[in-house]
Amino acid sequence: MYYNRLTMKTNAQPATSGQPAGSNWYEIKETHNSFGLQIMFLLIRFLPAVFLRLLAFPVGFCYFLFAKKARAVSKQYQERIQAVKAAEGEKFRISTLKHIVSFALVLTEKVSVWAGKFALKNISFEGNDALELQEHLSQKKGCLLIISHLGNSELLRALVDHQKTGLSEQVTVHVVYDKEISGGFVALLNKIDAHATFNLIDANNITPQTITFMQERLAAGECIAIAGDRTSAHTNRFLTVPFLGKNAHFSYGTFLLAALLDVPTWFIFGMRRKDTSLQSAYTMSAYKNQVSFDCSRKEREERMLLTAQAFAHELETRALEHPYQWYNFFDFWTGASQQS
Repeated sequence: MYYNRLTMKTNAQPATSGQPAGSNWYEIKETHNSFGLQIMFLLIRFLPAVFLRLLAFPVGFCYFLFAKKARAVSKQYQERIQAVKAAEGEKFRISTLKHIVSFALVLTEKVSVWAGKFALKNISFEGNDALELQEHLSQKKGCLLIISHLGNSELLRALVDHQKTGLSEQVTVHVVYDKEISGGFVALLNKIDAHATFNLIDANNITPQTITFMQERLAAGECIAIAGDRTSAHTNRFLTVPFLGKNAHFSYGTFLLAALLDVPTWFIFGMRRKDTSLQSAYTMSAYKNQVSFDCSRKEREERMLLTAQAFAHELETRALEHPYQWYNFFDFWTGASQQS
């Protein structure tokens, strides 16, 4: 069937093959072990949240010192930010250290959420589209949520699972994730709170039955969440979209899923108000996709591209507002930039 291509493994090489090893996100494996996870679990369990955030500074600094590749791709990304801002007459100071420390802070907050050590009252909502999403869910209507590696998308599930969305009833969110890459982080969450790992869908094993399951959950008023800013390691299909002044590859599978499910879709962002502050204050925003998939299969590809372009535009807007909160530490423009 057509939608088997969503993330099924094939013998085809990724479109960016031939690039230096590690230039693609799926070549950068997590570095974790059971001992390290145990130490992190103990720290999270027994230390106050503010101490966890304090620890993010030395941890981020150590990572900055020894992660040469992360420094290189961080600088490359920030050069794109700098170029776009310069074209608009604005100045921007490149700081890979601030970028990496910002990442360490957000990572501790992602875990703190599930340990019950994050003040959810410090999260505010902005924009009419966020209010429309709230109203949509209150009517027990399902939707697709396209998230990203900008800011802290984990807050979305936290708000839902802790019933802090302002809705009278609980809403279930099913998250599509890459088990091969995120297994270590998921294992840690499971140790902290087994409920945190409920409703996870492995992106590498999506079948026609999985699509049917998603459709059933959506019909029951639940949500599906999936990242739109990483291509699959198991397919050579992607959507090429302008992003920060150059073409970049965006996930074909994510936008194919949007077309197949054909439900109201929102792009969701959770941005830290201050990049490296000890105060964990966030703003959640939502942008409703205006492209519908009530069309023929021939038109579907074009509408998928339009949706990807709309997502990339919103992603770029917020990346320019919060340049140190983009946590895709790989060469995002490899391959696609050569097609510009």
